[in-house]
Amino acid sequence: MRPEWRWALVAAAALAIGAGASQRYCGLAAPYYTLAARWIAFGHPWEVSKIEVVNSGPGMVLRLTGMVRDDDGRPAAKLVSKLQVAAVVMSPIVYWTLLLAWPVRSLRERLAALAIGIPVFLCLEAATTVCQLLDPLAYASAILSGDRNPVTWWEHWSRFLEAGGRIALALIAAIFAVTLSRPIFSSAAAGAGHGMPAPCAR
Repeated sequence: MRPEWRWALVAAAALAIGAGASQRYCGLAAPYYTLAARWIAFGHPWEVSKIEVVNSGPGMVLRLTGMVRDDDGRPAAKLVSKLQVAAVVMSPIVYWTLLLAWPVRSLRERLAALAIGIPVFLCLEAATTVCQLLDPLAYASAILSGDRNPVTWWEHWSRFLEAGGRIALALIAAIFAVTLSRPIFSSAAAGAGHGMPAPCAR
């Protein structure tokens, strides 16, 4: 099959699966989102209760429920942050489409790319979906600190993601995973080559 046709078929399949399974994906990913949000919130006056998929008006959303404490450590505000599941699945669709459609020379090289791709993907999800959900907590924390009109870097980051940054980061992350897997595969192949017996000279 010609490479351009393979790219088109993989992209079409990924888009179809993503569009039909966005709610299921977010539901499966919610425990990881909760864990990552709590890890990022460590050191901040924030408490993340849970992240879950709920029905909110016109569609399904990913909802974070959390609390912000004041400077004395007392509970000061309970907040809810939401993201449309259709927006959340864009990064996984773009990332895995590019990673799986990237041309490789062997199955071993494909497996190396996948092995590197999983942790890179988890970092991508934390940097996009999780950080965007935490933005309202950062805003409320700035308000409680006395800033009447705060514009935090969390808000700048959220605006960047909404303006196409989510797709751009997914593309960069996929290329980074493929690039990072090449030296690992080359080293493994070289090691295997050194272990083979040399042919006898005639």
